[in-house]
Amino acid sequence: MTDFGLVDGYVGQLKAVIFEINPFVNIVDLTHDIEPYNLTQSAFLLSKTAEQFPPDTIHVAVVDPGVGSTRRPLLAVTPTGFFVAPDNGILSDVLSRQSGQSTVFQISNQAYWRHPVSSTFHGRDIFGPVAAHLSLGLDPEKVGKEVRDPICHPINKPVWADSKLQGEIVHIDRFGNLITNIDRKLVNDRSSLSVSVKNEVIPYLVANYSESGGLMALFGSFDTLEIALNHGSAARHLKAHVGDNVCVFDAF
Repeated sequence: MTDFGLVDGYVGQLKAVIFEINPFVNIVDLTHDIEPYNLTQSAFLLSKTAEQFPPDTIHVAVVDPGVGSTRRPLLAVTPTGFFVAPDNGILSDVLSRQSGQSTVFQISNQAYWRHPVSSTFHGRDIFGPVAAHLSLGLDPEKVGKEVRDPICHPINKPVWADSKLQGEIVHIDRFGNLITNIDRKLVNDRSSLSVSVKNEVIPYLVANYSESGGLMALFGSFDTLEIALNHGSAARHLKAHVGDNVCVFDAF
């Protein structure tokens, strides 16, 4: 998962060094269209999609605005997989969900890096090669020393207060659907709900995209609340962005 896009050949180079080390590895492209530098979006997608993969999967997540700086390259070993990523908060959701069950190492053993190392492309020269060596059975302890202080940004968790649930948009997909951090289990015991977003009120929830001819609210494939527009972009219609507030309340 990266914010590289598919125009410049960066993804191809990253894969090339992985295949050079392990020609038989299976690579799944989760997405390379993360909004550039957007750590909130990438942390959410990484955590949510990792749940669908086998627990021995190696996840390479490179959204790295601090590449070449003193930020650390990390390997997190968790019950849901291995995560190779920069120490900039991209692992916040993953580590918060696996609190107390994960071990994190700083990737400092240069024997598993590609040389020479570019100061602007650690995805190709550090993260990719380390992931490839892990796929061949490398002991995680050999990449470097364990660290106890990986950067973890606070995870905003919606809670009910005064019959209102305040959440936020954490991802906008290519259809313009506004995906929030409001999990279905937070509203399971409520039969009738309304949603407010960008000064518009959606009076009730629907079960799928075809149940409304306009703006709608429903629980999508991430099992979180999302706002959609039938055959249109809710993001464009509402001029919405990641981080915007979404409020759920009991319908009257």
